[in-house]
Amino acid sequence: MVRLPHLAVHFVLVALSLCSLAKCTAPRPGFQEILPRVDTSPGESHFIDIPLDHFSNSTQTFKNRFWVNDTYFEPGGPVFLFDSGEQDAAPLHPYYLQEYHGLSAVMRLAKRYKGLAILWEHRFYGDSLPFPVNRNTTADQWRFLNTEQALEDVIFFANSFGSSHRNDSSAGPLALSVHPSTTPWVFLGGSYPGVRAAFLRIRNPETIFASWASSAPVHAQVDMASYYMAAERSLTRNCSADWVAVTKYVDGALKGNDQKLKDTIKQGLLNARQSGPGGRSASRSLEESAQISDLSAASILMDPLDFYQYYGFAATLLPFCNLLETRNLTADPLEGGLASRFGVETAFRAFLVAIAELDYDSIPRGADDPVTDRSWMWQYCSEYGFYQRGDATNPLSIQTSLRSLELFQEQCNSAFPQGLPASPQVENVNKYGGWDMNPSNVLFTNGEFDPWRTQGLASIEVNSPQRTPSVSIPQCNVAPPNSSFFGLTYANMSASTARSPRSSSLRG
Repeated sequence: MVRLPHLAVHFVLVALSLCSLAKCTAPRPGFQEILPRVDTSPGESHFIDIPLDHFSNSTQTFKNRFWVNDTYFEPGGPVFLFDSGEQDAAPLHPYYLQEYHGLSAVMRLAKRYKGLAILWEHRFYGDSLPFPVNRNTTADQWRFLNTEQALEDVIFFANSFGSSHRNDSSAGPLALSVHPSTTPWVFLGGSYPGVRAAFLRIRNPETIFASWASSAPVHAQVDMASYYMAAERSLTRNCSADWVAVTKYVDGALKGNDQKLKDTIKQGLLNARQSGPGGRSASRSLEESAQISDLSAASILMDPLDFYQYYGFAATLLPFCNLLETRNLTADPLEGGLASRFGVETAFRAFLVAIAELDYDSIPRGADDPVTDRSWMWQYCSEYGFYQRGDATNPLSIQTSLRSLELFQEQCNSAFPQGLPASPQVENVNKYGGWDMNPSNVLFTNGEFDPWRTQGLASIEVNSPQRTPSVSIPQCNVAPPNSSFFGLTYANMSASTARSPRSSSLRG
């Protein structure tokens, strides 16, 4: 799990010192009401009754989970809310609020400013379920999982704190006098929660006084072929050349008419995936291999990228590239790669050995969560898109072109036969400005090779404005010049975030 970088924490500290928490005309109490200390055990989860539909007269509610740590809180201190986004928040709690591995970014800020730290769980994830989430969840139920409802949950929650609960013994942390009208609320999020951080500052500046939007893909679009462009840029040039060549070779063979070649390639890919380090080999028959789909076979080429957005190039792709370019440590690497010297078939065989020799089972990974997978799928199928297709027209593509926009949409339609628009309604997301947004009091951070940077303000894609981040702290409540934005991009990092949003998956 990648931590929010210390340098970014430093910038947040400086920015907050110069802005909302010291000199600015933020809502601050002229007289801070002193209340008895509320028991908010760091290990205890709490629930608040949230309206299912904020924008109708319905009185239906559901219970939304959150955690509070008031270890460093003193009356008059700010609130730092860390958003867990599209996952069960419980596994994040020990790392971000309990200081399990030392001070997290959230707790460092809370300690520095004597603030209250909150971990917030998103509706339709973890234990914050308005309805059971499974294959039987109806379209009428899914319609309550959308950008606006989830943003308004945070506003409702923030406005529920304060003196109205003063005499309510069951209110727990809601009795704390930290209403946004008297206390600065700072929203922190990485990736999809980073998107929410930026949106909330634009949408509700009277509630969210400042935000840290890390690795935030604020510009939604259906076609996100750019996802793997960022990964390709991180590769050594010889590794990139061979990966591109092998991808074109496999795609061409699987789309061609030579059935024996197709089956042989499928067999090689399947055996590579099922083999292991030290020459441990699997043996799938040619007939058995022929039964799998072309997409399933070609997708094996992407196995080395399974952990890229979480652990970065050095921990995931560099070991693979070393095995590939040295032919399993038996030869010196060539500057131009194997395909250019020996032909693509040699590069393909070396690619298979490298896949087989990497011990993917030893890489830490979270357990599959069917609730998270299905809820996030609804979100990207209905509003965000982010279909990470392969682009056959890109001369540096390392993603199989068999992953098409049409296949992504077919998978969405299959998972949700009713209730989806014909295509994700990205306009619901981009109404906040997309690549052109220019909020005040928001810090944007990215990693140089973060795949989600391509949809963020630091994007360098040809269809983006290619804006330039600036570490010059802007005046409080004043947006920076539109050609720039307040933020920084970390060199040689795949992500600047505590966690990354789940990618749009596609089964073969």
